[in-house]
Amino acid sequence: MNIYDLVITSVNMPDMDAFKLLEFVGLEMGLLVIMLSVYGDTKLVKKGITHGTCDYLFKPVRIAELKNIWQHDCSKESS
Repeated sequence: MNIYDLVITSVNMPDMDAFKLLEFVGLEMGLLVIMLSVYGDTKLVKKGITHGTCDYLFKPVRIAELKNIWQHDCSKESS
């Protein structure tokens, strides 16, 4: 049983590969993952999506985006 429902992580982490974290947390633990990045590179967005991210947000994240995360269509029930 997980004590968390959602993981929000940055794509750019100094000591860890965010995509490996995404695969582990998303696939192995079954948690939803949202990735954040300052880069609007479509290749990174596509890589995040193909590796299983629930959503990909660009920094700085707007408050409106955070308020509406719960409405996102990638709920555990749909997986």
